[in-house]
Amino acid sequence: MRLSSSARSLLTRRSLNRIALPGALALAAASVLAGAGESPAPALSRVGRLLVPAALAAPGARSSPAKVAILASTPGAARSTLHIAAVGGKKAGPALATLQHLSDAVVRARVVPRTSIVVATADTSPSRDRSFNASLFRLEPHAEPVALCDGVVHASRPLVTAAGRVFVSRGVAGPEPPLDGDLARLRVDTLTIDEIDLANGASRTVHSVAGHLAFLAGEWRGELVIYRVAPGSADIVLVNPDTGATRVVAPSIPPFARDFSIDAATAALVFQNRHEVDPGTWVIDQLDLRSGKRARLEASASNGLAPHAWPGGGLAYTPDRAAGLLVVGARAAIRGPLGAGVDAIQAVSPDESWVAALHTNPSAFAVPFAIHAASGEVAAIPAPPGARIAVAGFTMAKEEQR
Repeated sequence: MRLSSSARSLLTRRSLNRIALPGALALAAASVLAGAGESPAPALSRVGRLLVPAALAAPGARSSPAKVAILASTPGAARSTLHIAAVGGKKAGPALATLQHLSDAVVRARVVPRTSIVVATADTSPSRDRSFNASLFRLEPHAEPVALCDGVVHASRPLVTAAGRVFVSRGVAGPEPPLDGDLARLRVDTLTIDEIDLANGASRTVHSVAGHLAFLAGEWRGELVIYRVAPGSADIVLVNPDTGATRVVAPSIPPFARDFSIDAATAALVFQNRHEVDPGTWVIDQLDLRSGKRARLEASASNGLAPHAWPGGGLAYTPDRAAGLLVVGARAAIRGPLGAGVDAIQAVSPDESWVAALHTNPSAFAVPFAIHAASGEVAAIPAPPGARIAVAGFTMAKEEQR
């Protein structure tokens, strides 16, 4: 990921002006292609509280809008429903499949590229220890969900590669450790990364480790990027899923990393972590997957930075909960399109033209929305009201949106 000097300067700022929602949307639209002698941004129209490109809103528009697969879960319910939502649409499409799980289960999902198939994890095993209580399912429109495997790490999201291979984090609980004086030590579990066959659920272990966490951070050039936390250490490794060959690219980092994304063009892994020395400071780091070289992009007192590599270069993150999302180093400068809150990017369309995100605030349902990567235009992703939304990704499903 390459950031201009002006972008890096912007990254160092610690405060942003508060912007009301209408003003923020106007700013995002006005900033499109500004200062580069480009043609003006396309006209925008409103769908609810979000602006939508006129090309999507106009009747008889030439190209079909992008479609996003989402799973909706009503609080307290023991099921989630699959919907296909048209970017810029007025309401979500009908329920196309229903997934049964534990009440108030955590649901995470991914779209299998170039298909209408969604793979989802959800809590299914009732137990006091929820560490490995999730199962992996295959969902398709107008079909019964198929359970593929269990023993999946709680609240983990499956990794689906560009080639359509599916991987999950699984584990078996180790013995409870004795108290070390008045301190409770963390349990050491047997952790695996398994490839799951979409057709029959057959599993094959591609990596195993004894420790506290083995997290699928992404895929780069056919290799799996895995973040591992073990007693006294945390690292990032590349694993060849066919041979099991493992290469350590970051041998020692603080064990609080999260929000991983990869800029494939520059081989850059971007993530949030805690500062090495100051426990009150959170940082955004960039790791070169070829050389292992690390660069610091930002430091903040906020633990809700939610960084993500932006398509075509740049960085999206939330430097200040009072102002919302900021995108720097990209063609379109974007600031707080939905105002105060944390905006967490969930998926990027296969052609990298659209980005899907969730706008989150305490004690409120997350709001899914989309951003056109090149122009910065913001569009609604319609979803069932009063539900928790899991964004699975952009899909090839051809179901008609009503």
